Amino acid sequence: MRLITVLFTALAMLLNFAVPVFGSPDKVPVPELSSEGAILIDITTGQTLFAKNPDHPFEPASTTKIMSALIALEKGNLNDLVTAGPSVLDQELTQGTRIYLEPGEQVTLENLLYALLLNSANDAAVAIAEHIGGDIQGFTDLMNAKAKEIGALNTSFKNPSGLSADGHLTTARDLAMIARFAYQNPVFRDYVKTKTKIIPRNRENIPTEMYNINEFIWTEPTVTGMKTGYTSSAGNTYVATAERDGRALLGVVLKSPSKTSIYTDMRKLFEYGFTNFENVVYKPKGTALSSLMVGDTPVNLILTDEIIHTREIGSTAPPDISLHVLPIASELKEVRKDQVLTSVQTVEEDRVLNSFALMADSSVIPPQPSSESKKSLNWVAPISLILLLFLYMVYRRVSYLRRHRNIERKMTAGRYRDRDLF
Repeated sequence: MRLITVLFTALAMLLNFAVPVFGSPDKVPVPELSSEGAILIDITTGQTLFAKNPDHPFEPASTTKIMSALIALEKGNLNDLVTAGPSVLDQELTQGTRIYLEPGEQVTLENLLYALLLNSANDAAVAIAEHIGGDIQGFTDLMNAKAKEIGALNTSFKNPSGLSADGHLTTARDLAMIARFAYQNPVFRDYVKTKTKIIPRNRENIPTEMYNINEFIWTEPTVTGMKTGYTSSAGNTYVATAERDGRALLGVVLKSPSKTSIYTDMRKLFEYGFTNFENVVYKPKGTALSSLMVGDTPVNLILTDEIIHTREIGSTAPPDISLHVLPIASELKEVRKDQVLTSVQTVEEDRVLNSFALMADSSVIPPQPSSESKKSLNWVAPISLILLLFLYMVYRRVSYLRRHRNIERKMTAGRYRDRDLF
């Protein structure tokens, strides 16, 4: 029944939305979206291809679960047996989509993540949070710390599910950074592209089939996953990734007026990004980007990998990114060829997009003593010791003779004086 519903939804979208299909050979205009906030980035380069109110704060709704899953994968073990606590019955924490966990029920972390990312189960989010963080606050502290580490500085999480809460906010740009980071995790990618998964449970008449509610996973071959969301105050939200012709794009739409509009807007974003832009080599592997002095010898710092940038097809304008070579912490006395010494960052405005290692193109090694010199040096210490001992003995002998002469002189002088008295 669910599959039939999805197919009818997809058919309605194709019939009712006058938007180009993926793969159009002609350029498309800058998209007009009904969502209040949106962004499109190239996953490889991190560059922004389109943005609408990208830094305005919005509620993320269940796209929050992208970060929740990321923390669970980094801090937990998929084989962990998670025991649900009393909080899974707390309506303030779990209202909305649930898999009806009961206190004491045990499910592996692996299977709870299917419930979290496919069904968007809020009680699964609570059980995961308490297992990993000890309690909800401990887990959200981990989420917020990770957001800051990623660079999502305008994001504040208050719970692991995305239910509306005072101060639970993000931006389209921040959410794109978080999703791009999560995309680098291959286990996460496997989860969000899964269509259905049966999870074992020890009770009857409760959900066991985890069903991916991201409709594009079912209808669009290029879409590789991510997460939808909805609350009455957040509106409809959506993060999605798509791959085509060797490129990967990531889109975010926030506060969209309807469930249908998130897919309409995302389709426009992907079509615009794939059709109008291309990735080209900016700096080839082996390019010298800086140099340093090692003693009196200059050493070039060269790229260990090529730097790619995204540009509009046909554009000859300079790249919209800059390069920042990180300084080397201390003065080097020697280096080896191919030794990684520092890195270079690609920067868009004031945001770091990527980092690439820089290595030495040559070796600089101070001259070492030859084997003959080393053998000679091995005799220096004992010879010096013998010489010092000899000099000490000479000194003792000279001192003895000097004292002896002085005594004889005094005795002689005293003898003559005694004789002169008579």
